Amino acid sequence: MQEGEAFVGGFAGGFLARGASTGYGIYATTRRIIGVNVAKVGARSFLGGAMAGLVKGELIPKLAPAESAAVITELDAKKDFDVSKDQVSRIELKGPGLFGSGHLVISTPAGEEARIRLVHKVAFERLRDLMQVFDPDVLTLG
Repeated sequence: MQEGEAFVGGFAGGFLARGASTGYGIYATTRRIIGVNVAKVGARSFLGGAMAGLVKGELIPKLAPAESAAVITELDAKKDFDVSKDQVSRIELKGPGLFGSGHLVISTPAGEEARIRLVHKVAFERLRDLMQVFDPDVLTLG
């Protein structure tokens, strides 16, 4: 956890996939985006078992500072990747179409990318809302 960092929101579940693994989570703090392979860490062991979906039943919950720190600590322990806000040059979000999946691509100035597949329009809607709170200036919707 970085100093002054607070949890913004996120969700996990079967609507997101990375590589061949379905069951992924995307979370945002005030300072970074964190990806978690829920299939690897186990949904039951992830954030008290509540993270197969939303935090406290909400995409962007209001958490007390101690709760926020606890969530970030667990995300750090189980993260697949994280990208600092100052290293995000572009966030491309495309909704799934009639015959294919959509995607979330987080790009850095160095040309590195984290690519997450969206297999349902609910994932697109949730990520659109989350990324608009995280950093609307680098978000591109498709």
